[in-house]
Amino acid sequence: MSIDPSILIAIRVLGALVFGMAALGKLHHRDEFVGVVANYRLVPEPLVHVVACLVVALETVVVLSIATGVGLAAGAGLAVILLCGFALAMAINLARGRQEIDCGCFQSTLRQRLSVPLMVRNLVLTAAILPLIEAGARSARLVPLQVLDGVAGGIVLFVLYQVFSQMLALRDVAEATRKRFA
Repeated sequence: MSIDPSILIAIRVLGALVFGMAALGKLHHRDEFVGVVANYRLVPEPLVHVVACLVVALETVVVLSIATGVGLAAGAGLAVILLCGFALAMAINLARGRQEIDCGCFQSTLRQRLSVPLMVRNLVLTAAILPLIEAGARSARLVPLQVLDGVAGGIVLFVLYQVFSQMLALRDVAEATRKRFA
């Protein structure tokens, strides 16, 4: 099945922006991100810093691959693995009753607690990125208008992704405020 090249470009722009913003946020708040990794309680304490650095490095590889198209299938595959891994880490902690911890996504200026909607967000993004794995194996001749459509579409998708993330974070703020004043 062939997917319109402008849709593939939109997915690439979305993926590059999501992973790029996440990596930059984690780099900007390195110590906080190491604390988030520790708070998930999934890796032994001596490996927490290494895992935090590895996550940022892998996210950076995803950005470079998806943005440039070099190794696109591998980069998209890595993105899928990371997103599924993040969703699994959230699911494990939700099953432990630990929804109060920060997701560590760094997609919002507000803290985001673990929640099923965050897991769903990751899985939807995973589904969106999957076509890039197949598309990476072939190259399509692009028309400038397709590139423009794809870039514009990817930016719109990223804005919608950010709005959803902010809505989830604001829901948590509203809930905390209600508890404080109840």
